Amino acid sequence: MNKALLFLFLFISTVSLSQSLNGPESIEWDAANSRWLIGNKGNGTILARSETGTLSNFVSGIPSGPYGIEILGNVLYSCEGGIIRGYDLTSGSTVFTLNVNGTFLNGLTSDGVGFLYATDFTAKKIFKVDVNAVTFSTIASGLAKTPNGILYDGVNNRCVYVTWGTNAPINAINLTTNAITTVLATTLSNCDGITRDSCGNYYVSSWGNNRLNKFDASLTGTHTVLPTVLNSPADLDCKFGATTDIIGNTNSNNTITLTTVTLPVAEIVYGDVTMTTTTTFQSYQWYLNGVLIDGATNQTYIPILQGEYYCVVTQNNCSVQSNFIIAPFLSNGSFDSFKSEIKLFPNPTSNVITVSFNGNLEGDYSIINLLGQTVNTGKVNIATDTKQVDISVSNLKAGSYFLQLKSDGVVENLKFLKE
Repeated sequence: MNKALLFLFLFISTVSLSQSLNGPESIEWDAANSRWLIGNKGNGTILARSETGTLSNFVSGIPSGPYGIEILGNVLYSCEGGIIRGYDLTSGSTVFTLNVNGTFLNGLTSDGVGFLYATDFTAKKIFKVDVNAVTFSTIASGLAKTPNGILYDGVNNRCVYVTWGTNAPINAINLTTNAITTVLATTLSNCDGITRDSCGNYYVSSWGNNRLNKFDASLTGTHTVLPTVLNSPADLDCKFGATTDIIGNTNSNNTITLTTVTLPVAEIVYGDVTMTTTTTFQSYQWYLNGVLIDGATNQTYIPILQGEYYCVVTQNNCSVQSNFIIAPFLSNGSFDSFKSEIKLFPNPTSNVITVSFNGNLEGDYSIINLLGQTVNTGKVNIATDTKQVDISVSNLKAGSYFLQLKSDGVVENLKFLKE
């Protein structure tokens, strides 16, 4: 074999090896480029994995690690020994280097604006990094439990982190006071990564049971063990979707696992009379023109006002909003021939409203306020000889209302004013 062919063979072999999983330690979803980025500590590379599974080289020649990785802006930051480096998401070129004097930087997260938070596994510290000023500070040291994966929780002004060892608690650091608290004691051991789905539920990887472990959004109660068997799982990240999320994790047997999390999807439809969700959920709340309709908490809702309706449903601690429906003011065509025959008087009224109809009318009535709340119900029975029925409204507060008549699946609304 001549030297040229030997060089070509060695070059192709090196490229091939650099584009394979080799001690994958960390994973990050790159939404801007629709790919997973994977830190390969075995050969000092960061790989890009397309949604179809194709691997390509993103960064190579990393002298230590990489361990935790995190996207902030257009830069992928990486824990490399005691140094944090940043790589341009487009070119992969080094654009940031900061020595924080760490011993073994492992977990990494960001506030999405300008700060990174990194755990030091060996020194039991947590660092805060200002990426714009290229400075850092130690915000926790001498931790009782070894910190590992870390996740920013802006709503509660804290970072939540998992710990190594037996009965490993989930802890948090307050970002104003730097106080450390135990959020939840667990029976898990050697916890490595942590992430959240679109519903706010937490997922923790554990070497102890080689599983993903799901905690609710409040981080209370017991966890649920997901069935897929992992292999000494490390870092986690979540790809958010409209109907499903995907939790990605790296494994020590040179694989990654992508776990699909199905999200609730709320769709409402409008029939002749009633709006309803097409799927059953644990709870419902209807809105009109963006305003909550008090008491409208059933799967179905009968609109009485023209406007834009939607429903917020909740299932397994996850709340999602439905599509919008423009509902017209209801006036069913089955009553059209009788419009001149239906009368409501007196209007305004103070005590009683009288409904008159030239014919037989048997059904139900509801009195509904302008918020869509039903404040009174009863039966209507108008015979040909009586021609009218009285309904008491003396207990109503002053204001505008609708009298909704329902008979044989037909609905008609009549507006009146209570003085």
